[in-house]
Amino acid sequence: ETWIPLKDLKESNPVEVAEFAKARGIDNQPTFAWWVPYTLRKRDVILSKVKALLRKTTHKYGIEIPNGVDHAEELDKANGNHLWRNAYEKEMTNVGVAFEVLAEGEKAPVGWKRVTGHLVWDLKMDFTRKARWVLDGHKTPDPLGSKYASVVLRESVRIAFTYAALNNIDIFAADIRNAYLQAPSSRKDYIVCCPELSLENVGKVALIHRALYGGKTTGRDFRKHLRACMRHLDFFSCPADLDI
Repeated sequence: ETWIPLKDLKESNPVEVAEFAKARGIDNQPTFAWWVPYTLRKRDVILSKVKALLRKTTHKYGIEIPNGVDHAEELDKANGNHLWRNAYEKEMTNVGVAFEVLAEGEKAPVGWKRVTGHLVWDLKMDFTRKARWVLDGHKTPDPLGSKYASVVLRESVRIAFTYAALNNIDIFAADIRNAYLQAPSSRKDYIVCCPELSLENVGKVALIHRALYGGKTTGRDFRKHLRACMRHLDFFSCPADLDI
């Protein structure tokens, strides 16, 4: 066992320490008497401001953002177009490759865990409507080990550009559409289809085989998949920066 000074815990995990002291009834001790009420009050203020901010994001660039499929249809009808519906149908086509819909009444295999998700609506700078189906990753337990994907250092990019300029090497840029969906998922998750996701499969179990946006291991899964693809093409990481 290793004892950690209370002052360090207050600095690194203030809310958890305050809630623990409150639950154990020791918040009236001299060490916690003034600090616990202050910390919990600060927590409540931050949460209330975040919730208020979420409630205010109803418009972007002067255009109303829908909060669901029915609302999107209402906006299209009012505007006399099908922009939001087209964005929704495009996303459902793209994300469909991530699911394996089981037969009616068939249950998920043993060891698979149920998760949920929802649609996120947005507007790009060129006013293109965008819909994205994401997992509710905040409702799933943390995975073992690291769940993050590292990124290339800015210094490494500058060195690479300088090297290319000195050796007269062309630089090409590329984009991977629906990048995360290209990677297989390392988790065993399933969902029960809802009307928002699939009208014809409502109530059926769908196994998730691809890394979906919002998942806690999505970034790590995509980086691992991309690294394997680059190695297949005979590209190898630089020892100084593994993302080069």
